[in-house]
Amino acid sequence: GALLVTLIFVFLVVDQTRRHNIAAVQVDITTTPPGASVKVTAQPPTARGSHEAACTSNCKMVLTPGAYQVSASLDGYEPTLGAVTVTARQQASVHLTLQPQEQSVRLLTDLNQGKVVVDDRPPVDLQEGQLVLDRVAPGAHTVKVTGQNADASFSFEIAAARLPAVAVPVKARNMIAVLVASYGKQARVVTNAGPWKLAVNGQPQSDAGPVATDLTGFQLGVNEIVVGQGPDQRNMSETFGAAPMLTAFLKTDVNAGTLIVSTGQDDVRVFLNDKEYRRRTQRGQLRVQILGKVVVRVAKSGFQDQPAQTVEVKKGAELRLQFDMKEQPQFSSLQIRGAAAGTEVWIDQKSAGTVGPNGAFSLGAIEPGDHTIELRREQHLSKRLQRSFHAGQAVVLAGADAVLASANGTIRVTRSPASSIVMYRRGDETESHEVRGDQIELPAGSYILSSSAPGFSEASIRIQLAAGDNRIFDFVLAPERPVAPPPVARGMADFEDAQSWKKDGDSWVRKGGGFVPYKLPPNGVFTFTVELLKGGGLFRAGQIRWCFQYLDSKNYLLYEMDRKNFWAGVIQKGERLERIKVPHNLGNQKAFTMQIEVTSDR
Repeated sequence: GALLVTLIFVFLVVDQTRRHNIAAVQVDITTTPPGASVKVTAQPPTARGSHEAACTSNCKMVLTPGAYQVSASLDGYEPTLGAVTVTARQQASVHLTLQPQEQSVRLLTDLNQGKVVVDDRPPVDLQEGQLVLDRVAPGAHTVKVTGQNADASFSFEIAAARLPAVAVPVKARNMIAVLVASYGKQARVVTNAGPWKLAVNGQPQSDAGPVATDLTGFQLGVNEIVVGQGPDQRNMSETFGAAPMLTAFLKTDVNAGTLIVSTGQDDVRVFLNDKEYRRRTQRGQLRVQILGKVVVRVAKSGFQDQPAQTVEVKKGAELRLQFDMKEQPQFSSLQIRGAAAGTEVWIDQKSAGTVGPNGAFSLGAIEPGDHTIELRREQHLSKRLQRSFHAGQAVVLAGADAVLASANGTIRVTRSPASSIVMYRRGDETESHEVRGDQIELPAGSYILSSSAPGFSEASIRIQLAAGDNRIFDFVLAPERPVAPPPVARGMADFEDAQSWKKDGDSWVRKGGGFVPYKLPPNGVFTFTVELLKGGGLFRAGQIRWCFQYLDSKNYLLYEMDRKNFWAGVIQKGERLERIKVPHNLGNQKAFTMQIEVTSDR
């Protein structure tokens, strides 16, 4: 059994390998010239990546069926692109031809006027001491520069992807000639005389002279070259690219230096001491013959203003000023700080994103003009803000502008007694809900709050709660009064002088004045009725009187009621003292029922 499993596993591995080999195809990749760096990229890139492969031409690659982009690059040549489609079981190849980079010759002089003759062609004028020859054909060439009292001539040869070769000697009259042949980071210097001290970017080199000197520390970009020493020292500053190039610096004993205004942009206006110079930048810079202190400012439509720079240009020196030109922003931006995480941001009713965990939000590329910003968040009131956006400026929302009010209101309750239960329900609900704790947040609306506790009277209140409200309600419940026992009818026997009462039909009658004491318990609610059975008004003969705490005929509490007023007083030692007298507004009725509550403390 183990042997069978092993055999099956080996067969599967061999079979999968054979299938892969059948599917993959060997592709021949060649370039002219060979030695180029080749990169092959699957097209289109898959979710797992671009599936890149690389080699140096001429080379072979094993590729699975599909479409591929092939790129090739080589120093001294323009990069090129190609494509190949690989089909299973079919041979494939791709060939790329690289074109040599165009080469140029630059003549940089301090001559006010001069002419240049190239290869015995008609002479051309120097433009403010400068001339650039583009697309110089491969082969041998001669250049002669003639000024008013100085001239120079030299020969050179150009070949594809190689340093320009300067032939010796380099001739110069009343000027020094420094020729720099460059190709990427390779460079050589040839001068018309020497030996002269030489330094590049602050690094000493072998002496410069009529025989070519290879440079070290040379770099792409700006290089500072210093030739000679003492009063005869000349420094040169220029930008060098990757393509092969020959640069000729021709210097006379003119009483001026060279100011190089470098902007990286063409057609930039240059102001020297607030006066616009007659020429604008070309190839990203402008070279000006000048001497002394100068304030330099640059400007170009569509670009931000740059601060002015002040320099002093000395005789024979080259001084470079760099201005980093930045395009004028075409858009505005929005920044939000201090908002709640997750807050939605809408601009002109279109979703723009959400606030991050740090409470910040940023959005660029907003067209200048008036825009409506809306902040949204669940259980909070949305906020709309109108703001004007200006190109290059950010609109910042912070503080109160970035905070949303809660869409709920807050109810806080205090309870007495502490054991009482507080319930709430919306005005359109039938079921109540308990308020647990001392506060609760509820959506805006009408509510009924109620509080209850055993042994206490229930209390309730209807409220209108608005969004953002913070309401406090104190529920202090009053103790319930004990239920009074049912009234007990008492008989005539409880009068102290019961015999003085005579039965007259359904009534008992007593004649004579004075007090008629009635025996009562010390506490309770007592009710009696005074009714006129016949005759005129009840108060025609006087008042209704009753008394409590009767001690004797000179000491008791006396109460009276006539047709207008209720009176309460004290008879103490026979003297009448008034406690209260108020109108009762009951009118002249046939009967009055009095209900009197007597307690131990009242």
